[in-house]
Amino acid sequence: MENKIEENNIKIYDDRVEVVYTSGGVGCMLTGGGIMFLASLFILFYIVPTSGFVRAFIGVIIGGFGALFIGMVLFKVVGALLTGKAVYTVQDGYFKGKNKAVKIDEITDMKWAGSSLKYLAIKTTNRKTVKLSSYNLVPEEKVNQVINDYVIPNATPEFKKNWNKRMSNKGA
Repeated sequence: MENKIEENNIKIYDDRVEVVYTSGGVGCMLTGGGIMFLASLFILFYIVPTSGFVRAFIGVIIGGFGALFIGMVLFKVVGALLTGKAVYTVQDGYFKGKNKAVKIDEITDMKWAGSSLKYLAIKTTNRKTVKLSSYNLVPEEKVNQVINDYVIPNATPEFKKNWNKRMSNKGA
């Protein structure tokens, strides 16, 4: 299993193709998220206790939601980092995320979704929707490139049509 070609976020092996995160991207994400989390805690534990009622009330709302939201996102991202560098893998007729896999010939549609953490929403032939998160660790363009090059050639005609329609509208 020798690494043939290595692009910034794409690694191609003899038996699989992986979309991986880079250390620089992860460092920036964790640094930014860590600073926002600490700012939320600063608001909660330093600003709020020394403020008047209205300012303290607003501080609790901002600091509380900030700490909870950013803390949950950081927790998910760190959990994903601990499971390996590959965010998405194409192998043995499957498109795999960190925790789930979908058979390529069962995919009918795939699109990007999510607001804080982007994920691929994949619809299958048995009408199930599978969500494979990118944890915002890899660029959409690199994932789209892997899908175009390694998933679409083995996909169903319905998926090819839906994907081509979605990608042709992206530039407009």
